[in-house]
Amino acid sequence: MKLHASGEDYLETILVLHKKLGMVRSVDVARHMGVSKPSVCVAVNTLKDGGFLTMDEDHLLHLTDVGREVAEKIYERHCFFTEQLIAAGVDPETAEVDACRIEHVISNESFERLKKAAFRNQESEISALSKAIKDKPTE
Repeated sequence: MKLHASGEDYLETILVLHKKLGMVRSVDVARHMGVSKPSVCVAVNTLKDGGFLTMDEDHLLHLTDVGREVAEKIYERHCFFTEQLIAAGVDPETAEVDACRIEHVISNESFERLKKAAFRNQESEISALSKAIKDKPTE
């Protein structure tokens, strides 16, 4: 089943809320996302039918292995792009909104290359700082 951006957002939200609260109900998702409870109900049923999510007898939402994999991928992208945009000087609120858009449309190849490039840049900065510290004259 191909997920739309909204389905990915629901999975990401459930992952984040589970990490934060330990358990997740539909009402928590509705509050967090600023959507109606009926919208969450429709999304939850679609995600259950797709095998991304289960609901237990206490109406708690649980990601399946496939759902968790998708949610973690989207969350990683979200965090990466938010951090990169903020580091580039973008207002944090704008960075969050833009990261949420980017995370859904970028290819796996492009994302992996950007991550590697960012890591190489960080390594270069650390290496330069380390060299500067070593070369600094002692008093």
